[in-house]
Amino acid sequence: MAAEARFPAGSVAAPPRDRAVARLHALTEIAKSAAGAASFEDGVRLTAEAARRALDAASLSISVWERDQARVRVLVNVGDLAPHEEPSPVDELYTVTDFPMLVPLFNEGQGFIHHCAPEPGAPYDMATSNLLLELGKASGLSVPIVLEGRVWGELFVTRTAELPPFEDDDIDYGLAVAAQVAAGIAQGQHVERVARLAYTDALTGLANRRAIDDRLDRAMDRHRELGTVVSLVVVDVNGLKRINDDRGHEAGDRALVHFAGLLASAAGLAPGSLAGRTGGDEFCVIIEGGTGDDAVFVAEDLCRRAGASLDEGIACGVASTGDPVGHVDTASRLFRLADAAQTRAKRSRAKHPVVAGRGLPQDATVRLADSAERPKGPGSPRGDRRRVRVRTTGTHRLLEDVLETLDHSNARSTRERMEVVADTVARLVDACSWWISRTDDSGEILHTVNYSAIRFGGGYVPNPEAIGGGASTFVLADYPVTLSMLDGRATTIEAADVGADPRERAILDAAGFTAMVMAGGRDRAGYGWLLEIFVDDISADVSSLPVALRALTACALVSSPDR
Repeated sequence: MAAEARFPAGSVAAPPRDRAVARLHALTEIAKSAAGAASFEDGVRLTAEAARRALDAASLSISVWERDQARVRVLVNVGDLAPHEEPSPVDELYTVTDFPMLVPLFNEGQGFIHHCAPEPGAPYDMATSNLLLELGKASGLSVPIVLEGRVWGELFVTRTAELPPFEDDDIDYGLAVAAQVAAGIAQGQHVERVARLAYTDALTGLANRRAIDDRLDRAMDRHRELGTVVSLVVVDVNGLKRINDDRGHEAGDRALVHFAGLLASAAGLAPGSLAGRTGGDEFCVIIEGGTGDDAVFVAEDLCRRAGASLDEGIACGVASTGDPVGHVDTASRLFRLADAAQTRAKRSRAKHPVVAGRGLPQDATVRLADSAERPKGPGSPRGDRRRVRVRTTGTHRLLEDVLETLDHSNARSTRERMEVVADTVARLVDACSWWISRTDDSGEILHTVNYSAIRFGGGYVPNPEAIGGGASTFVLADYPVTLSMLDGRATTIEAADVGADPRERAILDAAGFTAMVMAGGRDRAGYGWLLEIFVDDISADVSSLPVALRALTACALVSSPDR
């Protein structure tokens, strides 16, 4: 340590042995700095100052060689800087051809020294001399920084007239210093690469689910604290399974990569947005700030791009805290709203985005998100934020969800249990409406005892008298299909089915619905009950619903202690 204090590492005044020990110690210090690099910027910054001390220099600059443009870009300046020099310059550039001595440095890896007043016969470069004078320095040392066997950049070191000028043997030591600097830069690049892989989708290069979740959580924190508008665009690439099946998974991967490019371009319309792939054929864009219209603009542009270049286009949903979607204070809630909008877009094969909160008077997207977010029972978790579609498809899953909801409800009477079944099923399949009816004492008249308009189809506005136990009555003899349901049967009637009961089809046409699913049965007292679910073209596929609805209706009737 005494030798280091008396004789700086680069000082020619130090005895040879002490000077060598000091230089070795200085290289070790650079290596320590390099090991601590947590990013590329760290690798450059930390090693620069250690390298300056090792070379006993007044100033030091690290530059990267932009090979394609034959120029060097200065990344950092440390030490005694001239008035115009900046520690982290933005656009300090030098063309290699303007400094002839840089040509062998980059082409052949040769370092060099230069003095403003060189001795006779020594190399002289007017441009380098002028640069030293401009910086207020007397001598300079330039050595290449080599990474992975190629010249990556330049280490440019200067001394003032008060310090010993650089000598030829300083070039070899300078190369050793540059090697340690290169190690620090490589360490920083490696750490950044690992971090980038942890937050990047390997196939598309977009943000992955971890990055998306982190960004959305932080954005929602700012929304709660500052009221910043946060918007989310959720997208599903249509027909990917068909591409994989017909043309192979490589073709499917190419389609995903192509779409990722479209998504990144559209996201660029909203500065600061994050485009990512949540998994499979699902993607999203997070937009913070602005208004919900900004997200809709991005989504519309994306639908247009995808519609022009993808076989089956995309299904796109949008949700924004700036739209009338109720209280949204969690990332999970916003994701469910956007996912529900995307689900509706997919069902209806919409060519434009579906926007949560900008739909019908009682927006179906918000209600679909509500039904998906409902917990299974007391203390149960709400689950993954992207489970809307899973909960709306599949007979087995639907039965499980409805039965669990029924078991955890306080419904005791037949009517209450039928209402739980009707409302839960309707929301899970994104239905428009449900009706519950019961026969009178004669068994010949059917009375509607409750009705819910979740949303309206075809502009239909229900009769207020039919809601909440109104006086809607039907003579069963006029509706033979309905009458047969009371024997424990179930069926689907479609408005487009010309062979269906014309009276039932008339109900669908008048209401603007595309189909109804009916199931019925009798309670312990012998009264007949009928449950009807009405759907339209944006509801889930209900072709397998009759089987489930018949079982659920039977469960509600058998398990009820009274009417």
